[in-house]
Amino acid sequence: MNAHYAVELEHFSGPLDLLLELVEKRKLHINDVSLAQITEGFLKYLKEAEELPKDEAAEFLVIASTLMLIKSVSLLPGLSLTEEETESVAELERRLQMLSHIREGAELIRKYFGAMPLFLPHAAPPRQTVFMPPRDMSLSSLSVALVAVIASFPKEEKLTTVMVKKVISLEEAIGSLLTRVTRSLSLSFKDFVGEKKEKVDIIVSFLGMLELVKQGSIDVRQDAHFSDIHMESSEVGVPRYS
Repeated sequence: MNAHYAVELEHFSGPLDLLLELVEKRKLHINDVSLAQITEGFLKYLKEAEELPKDEAAEFLVIASTLMLIKSVSLLPGLSLTEEETESVAELERRLQMLSHIREGAELIRKYFGAMPLFLPHAAPPRQTVFMPPRDMSLSSLSVALVAVIASFPKEEKLTTVMVKKVISLEEAIGSLLTRVTRSLSLSFKDFVGEKKEKVDIIVSFLGMLELVKQGSIDVRQDAHFSDIHMESSEVGVPRYS
């Protein structure tokens, strides 16, 4: 019986199937069992239930019938059963035994498989992409759609062409200035940068001149502020005239 219903008697308290087991094993005398009290308790249980427990009701009828038969034989020891009644008792015993096996099997299933799913979920198979054009598609409609797709592409942007002018490096300015001064022995800074139009080239040339002075490769002089700078090679002794 389900644990929701329990028999409450003077000499026993517990499930009805346990009561039958004790009676059959003669651990509890059948005369101490009140079938009327058992039936009354079960009917009260049915009234309080939200819906009719069909499985419990069927099991109750089987067990109660067996208890009634055992009690009848106990009260009437001289009662002889017909062959049909004997077969009915054997059938009841067989059903009760089968019911016990089913209950044990259900408990094992609940124990080992109740906490986990029997079947693992399978991932949906990958969908294959197919081309299914509408029935009313024509060559003209396909051309219009193709033109619309091409028009949606981002336009190619032309970058503005920038002419990059070459800037003389400091090393090039030093080499060119030293060569000019060495060849001509004396050279003014204005003459050296006369052909250079970019300010950056003039600045680099001036830095090159300062580096040559620092290295001791050339000598420079300036007669007045903001006047032209004269450069002479320090490697060749050149007479200077004031």
